Amino acid sequence: MLVNDVHELSQAESHILHPGTRALYRHWEGIRAENAAPNRTDLNLKRISDLLPNLVIIERDDTENSYKWRLAGTQTCQLYKDEITGKDALLGWAGFERDTIVKLFEGVVTNLQPCLIRIRLTTTENQVIAAEMIGLPVRAQNSSKIHIFGGIFTFRELSSYNYCGIVNLELSSARTIWTEPLPGDTLATSLSGNGSKSSLKVINGGLN
Repeated sequence: MLVNDVHELSQAESHILHPGTRALYRHWEGIRAENAAPNRTDLNLKRISDLLPNLVIIERDDTENSYKWRLAGTQTCQLYKDEITGKDALLGWAGFERDTIVKLFEGVVTNLQPCLIRIRLTTTENQVIAAEMIGLPVRAQNSSKIHIFGGIFTFRELSSYNYCGIVNLELSSARTIWTEPLPGDTLATSLSGNGSKSSLKVINGGLN
């Protein structure tokens, strides 16, 4: 389902705050056409070259029932002060917040519905870094497997912080961006039938 109207696109982006997140979402929408998820080979990285340091690809590991960073850009690794490629993408999350992240990731890889997450990362120096993450479904090359293609963007330049690592992760908000109605899902059907082809649903829970 293609968001090809400026008004509809602006509605879909209404909760996206960071310009980098918005640019990545627009690129994904532009290449997926009528498909729920584009092929990974359809991504035109030259057109989003400014975003490359922030890009991530997350893969579900069915053998361990977990998610791993398949690829992480230099800026994302700098944020975590670690080379996170190949590591557990859920590391640092616990309890309800971990369950919420898993639910959102499952929505991307199973239902092909993007997710939008805002995070507060506490550093070793007790600084708090606010960031926005988007996860978008893409089809893996030569496979039917769905990867989570996205980006993590901080609201302040990382150069303004001086720290050795991240000691705590906290969810500020978590949303599913409904781009495709699910069969038998009356909520998704009603959202997609109200004149907007992309809508957002808040994942309710005990966030402080």
